[in-house]
Amino acid sequence: MARRKRNNLIFIDNEYQPAQSKQHHGVNLIQKLRRISFKNYFIVFLGILIIVIGYLFSPLGHVRTISVTGTNYLGAQQIIDASQIKNESLVINTLIHKKSIYRRIQRQVPLVKTVNYHYQDFNNLKINVHEYQTVGFLLKNGGYYRILENSRILSEKLAQPIGNFPVYQDFGTKTSLAKFVQLYLHLPAKLRNDISEIHGNKNVKNQYRITLYMNDGNIVIGDIRTLQDKLQYYPEIAKQMPAKGIVNLELGAYSKSFPKKK
Repeated sequence: MARRKRNNLIFIDNEYQPAQSKQHHGVNLIQKLRRISFKNYFIVFLGILIIVIGYLFSPLGHVRTISVTGTNYLGAQQIIDASQIKNESLVINTLIHKKSIYRRIQRQVPLVKTVNYHYQDFNNLKINVHEYQTVGFLLKNGGYYRILENSRILSEKLAQPIGNFPVYQDFGTKTSLAKFVQLYLHLPAKLRNDISEIHGNKNVKNQYRITLYMNDGNIVIGDIRTLQDKLQYYPEIAKQMPAKGIVNLELGAYSKSFPKKK
């Protein structure tokens, strides 16, 4: 109770409370709210923890099936083995270690250019790969070794080349494997399929010379610095030749038939 003097009259204020008492009431209210909030947070956290643990130990938390797409020369099992992901592997573990799994696959399977994966229906793993393009085979020590578009030569030795790719031989200082590969990659698909063998030249006088053995029986001679542009004329030149022979594209563009066998 407090008395207030107004115009010489004294009023009694029954609702008056000391400031200290109001402050104490406010502190108690905040403390109660904090206790309620902490309790709610703990319940939510506990609920999430139960859901996560339940998911990890449930069938949905483990890899059910694994499929591979995008392979051409590779087998799907090679990719799966390199990934080291198996049926019943933890899904969350494969997602956490995605980058290291990608690197492992590319390291163990050199033909893989890029790789990625995702899940369908929670635990069905879909792996997609993009292979390096094969640009030919290197003939060495009586065997054939695959050459990739990045000029890498694989260590696997084959008895015969696979597919319609050229065989590379006789590299020189100016006619390196990398330059052969770049020439091949920049040719139209039709011309690529026409080439059987690509030979360089170790002769110092003609160190830029390159010789192509064509599937139609002709031989093309050119300068590796200009041959890419000049090869576009080869199909027309070949049509006009009376017999199989040599097409020289080094300086100009002319052809001559092979000498007749006696």
